[in-house]
Amino acid sequence: MNLSQLYYFRKLAQLQHYTKAAKELYITQPSLSDSISSLEQELGLALFQKEGRNVKLTKYGREFYEYVDAALNQLDKGIAVAKSKSGLMGGVIDIGCIPTILGDYMPAVLKHYREKYPKVSFNIYQGHTLRLLDELKKGTYDLAFCSKTEDEELAFVPILAQRLILVVREDHPLAQREAVMLEEIREYSLTTYRETIPIGKIVRAVLLSKGVEASFSYDDEISIGGVVMATNQAAIAADTPYLSQFDHIKKVIISDIPEDARLVYMVYSRKNYMTKATEDFADFLLKFERQLPRFMMEKES
Repeated sequence: MNLSQLYYFRKLAQLQHYTKAAKELYITQPSLSDSISSLEQELGLALFQKEGRNVKLTKYGREFYEYVDAALNQLDKGIAVAKSKSGLMGGVIDIGCIPTILGDYMPAVLKHYREKYPKVSFNIYQGHTLRLLDELKKGTYDLAFCSKTEDEELAFVPILAQRLILVVREDHPLAQREAVMLEEIREYSLTTYRETIPIGKIVRAVLLSKGVEASFSYDDEISIGGVVMATNQAAIAADTPYLSQFDHIKKVIISDIPEDARLVYMVYSRKNYMTKATEDFADFLLKFERQLPRFMMEKES
């Protein structure tokens, strides 16, 4: 028995298909079959059984997998720790991210992290919160950056506040104001996010507390900005780079909405294995976020 056999076994157990597993392992299917057969002979147990074109673990295979997966995870982590001590920290981190922080926050984070760990690379995928969290739990992503939901499997760490503001066209009656109170916008037609998405629930709760109703609901700042420009409605939205693409929009502070009403979280699965590179990046980010407002202000000035 050797390490390669154990890695091959784990991959086949995860994918339950010889051809797919062999492809991801960069070996031929016969080589994978021979390796698994040799492992089964050495153990004296059948680890897999056929199920159509797929295979599935036997009861002995399931028990063996738990030990193999835990052992290989610890081995991978030990290798990563050793490399970090020698200055060779590397790896790939897959991140799922809501679009609203891809224009400023995430580029700033990655720039400063890569100065410290140039051998770590990132794959960044964008999407809305619910889809990101679903993929995070499946193991598609190592981390996600999005809104918070109720899910005991996931850990949510607040890392960024996006201020909720009033968005109006330049010719709107409130466009000349630097700040307003929520009660002042009751008489105007108002649009905001759909209530079924996390940020929509936050905004709706704030509006409900002040007796303010929104007439229409949308998914993102681009849609909201487009509606404001086309209809001259007022809108409540997060102050993100997406609003900057509209030339004739005015942003107005809403004084009685706390600056941290809308939080963005770093999210990880409590059940999934976290690589040493991912752990180090998460630790770095928690220290970096304290400096972020200054970096962003320098960028904007």
